[in-house]
Amino acid sequence: MHLDKHHPMPVYLQLKEMLRHQIEQGVYQTHQKLPSERALCQRYNLSRMTARKALQELIREGFAYTRVGKGTFVSDLTGKPPAIDIENVSYRHRINGFISYQRAILTENLLAFNCQGVEEVIRGALAAYSAEIVATHLLATAVRQIEELWLNREINLTTINFAVTTLRSHLITLFNTISASVPGASTPMLLACAPGDHHEIGLLLLGLSLRARGFNVIYLGPNVPAVDVHQVIEHTRPGLVCFSAATREAASALGDLSKKCCFYLNSPEGGRQQDGHAGIVFGGTAFVQEPALVSQITGTYLGPTIEAAVDKIEAMFAQ
Repeated sequence: MHLDKHHPMPVYLQLKEMLRHQIEQGVYQTHQKLPSERALCQRYNLSRMTARKALQELIREGFAYTRVGKGTFVSDLTGKPPAIDIENVSYRHRINGFISYQRAILTENLLAFNCQGVEEVIRGALAAYSAEIVATHLLATAVRQIEELWLNREINLTTINFAVTTLRSHLITLFNTISASVPGASTPMLLACAPGDHHEIGLLLLGLSLRARGFNVIYLGPNVPAVDVHQVIEHTRPGLVCFSAATREAASALGDLSKKCCFYLNSPEGGRQQDGHAGIVFGGTAFVQEPALVSQITGTYLGPTIEAAVDKIEAMFAQ
């Protein structure tokens, strides 16, 4: 495979995809040592940083692992860990391999501003996997990859705006294709970004995962004014209100809003005084980066990941 330094896809991703393909084709066997950073640099005329990032991506996606002082080696993609069902392991690897390939193509199309190409990739992924898997494994990881390129100054502002806006629109479409389908789903749950917070991707993914499990989720979107939240609560009588905050400023605004909402939810006007589920839950990047902010919010912290948030909400409704 030729590495094209003029291609819209960053060279380190091209190299990662080439190595992944070689692993899957058996060029490199399980536990075999991969070429070192130095060897890759010499072979393909690359910088040390480019080679390092390619190997780090392989490790992050589970195709390789490191041994201190020894180098980088191919992971065992077919082995069976003692306590894990081999079918689940195999299925996870199939997802990882397929999604990794699709994400590379998706990123390439996003960087080339190719809307039709993006549509085709997502349509193909949905033909193979559920909306939840496509959202969490493909779209969400593509967002993180694009953001990393932006932080590393490998793409400009216009490119990241186009990419994130495009992926956001597809996440919203997937969210709207899923409807609540379990007993008790008639009790709504509100999801909203705190006032001043425009970082909604994480909250969208949480809403999609909850809908996929049958919850009646009402997604209010980014930067929701406090007065609007109170009006929606009065109109919908939710069982739960979930807020997200990605910045310290948004978390600060959420502090006062959470107190008022919690009081209102459990008042006669809120209509939830006899409902054990009524209350406030919250999460977001702000609380992961600054755990001390958690104590400033009235409600239940959902944890640092979407998986933890889903588990906690399911446990709350199971009581």
